[in-house]
Amino acid sequence: MKRTRAALPCLVVLATLVAAPQASADACQYTKQDLPVPAGATANVFLSGGSADNSRIAGSAQVGQDTVGAYWANSTLLQLPPSPTGANNVIPVDVNNTGVITGSVLDTRDGMPRTVRAFRYENGAYEFLETDAGVESDGRAINQAGDVAGTHGTDLYLWPRGGARKLIAANTGLVLGITDDGKIVTAAPGFTAKVYDVNGGPTVDIPRGSAGGAVMDNNSVFIREKNAAGEITTAEYDLNGVKITSRPIGSRTFGRNSSGTVWGTYVKSGFTQVHALWSTTGRTDLVADPMPLVSTYSDITDAATLIGTYRADQNIRPARWFWTCS
Repeated sequence: MKRTRAALPCLVVLATLVAAPQASADACQYTKQDLPVPAGATANVFLSGGSADNSRIAGSAQVGQDTVGAYWANSTLLQLPPSPTGANNVIPVDVNNTGVITGSVLDTRDGMPRTVRAFRYENGAYEFLETDAGVESDGRAINQAGDVAGTHGTDLYLWPRGGARKLIAANTGLVLGITDDGKIVTAAPGFTAKVYDVNGGPTVDIPRGSAGGAVMDNNSVFIREKNAAGEITTAEYDLNGVKITSRPIGSRTFGRNSSGTVWGTYVKSGFTQVHALWSTTGRTDLVADPMPLVSTYSDITDAATLIGTYRADQNIRPARWFWTCS
């Protein structure tokens, strides 16, 4: 899944969006539909990851001084119960297509030792993943089988469903995702990425980028790099380290759907970031009010629906954006 996401009657598929004639552009735009938020969430609500089919989204909300876990099945809000350990922060990070969630519980209560413990959550129950005493663990990605990739201290571990934990690599970077066939992608120093095979295959190094962290979605890794003219572009690599293509995105990549369309931003003069979709037929600049934030988790579905957050009254709120035409 990516660590990284119901359609409206007026929703159109991406092929129609990209092919829409320029004359109709003023009558069509992305329209925001708010996602429900947990009760008492008067401050920020964050999204953190989504399932491969975009039917589930994991996130969390600030309620008072604590963090409550939440996930959305399409547009229906479902909350995680409080941690049975008493930890006051429940932080889901990723979810698979059937609603199995991974993340961590963080205890910051006064008078209690700070602890961080990885979990797998399913059918209303927490399963806390094997963690050594005095070590912090964090579930970061989950695949359809329910296998969890995450960190134990500074090391990369796999917690397979129904099996013993497994050390994959020492001193690794941020986990970006895990595939159903056991490939774990991590961000690596120098704006690059590594792909580890939990079944013993070779480790793959994605070439060094120019700036900004790597992004994984739909079994592709996106790295910013410079072309021969010195321009910043975004290269797409498969998990064998082979470059698929390069696009003039150059700023931020949010996600890729199964048809190969990528949502990202590029920079115009004045350093303005412009949201756009890139497909085999070219680039389509997006129109929406408000635009999704560029600094938080976002994705694009196969139906070209955007998933992300926006700022309202100084707070961050989750939403979907549907393509609509008047």
